[in-house]
Amino acid sequence: MVQKGQRAFFIFILTLSAGVCLVLGLTLPVLKLTRLYFWTDTHSILSILYALWAGGEIFLGSVVFVFSILFPAFKLIYIGMAGTLAPFDPAQRGRWFKRIGWLGKWSMLDVLILALLVFYAKATEFADAVTLPGVYFFAASVFLTMIANGLIGSEEAAGERRELS
Repeated sequence: MVQKGQRAFFIFILTLSAGVCLVLGLTLPVLKLTRLYFWTDTHSILSILYALWAGGEIFLGSVVFVFSILFPAFKLIYIGMAGTLAPFDPAQRGRWFKRIGWLGKWSMLDVLILALLVFYAKATEFADAVTLPGVYFFAASVFLTMIANGLIGSEEAAGERRELS
């Protein structure tokens, strides 16, 4: 059986790894656009965000910012704190874990936003889009965050079973 300290350490390592993958996913190129077989551009999520804001697409840029940068960073910070601090403070434990369920519902929305960006680039038929390593780091961040979230959820379920018996 895994002890609280070991589980907290494992959750910390998962969230730290997810944070590194998130930073790499945001900064490394995610798309290579080829226009008219000659001109190619590579874009990271940050450069796509900048292009949207510079092009006057404030609403779309804001949606991409919130669900690709702000929300994943918030999830990582919250899950890291909940997984490492809450197990040692029983009084706050219930509040932390109730909020984790809400975060889990939004786990794949950031990947959906990225998929929509790739689809939009391919659908314009003006450019051919190819995914690059940034996509995989971004997706790895989401999956590592989901695993950490699942570990916290399984810890809470185990705690409830112990209280009932």
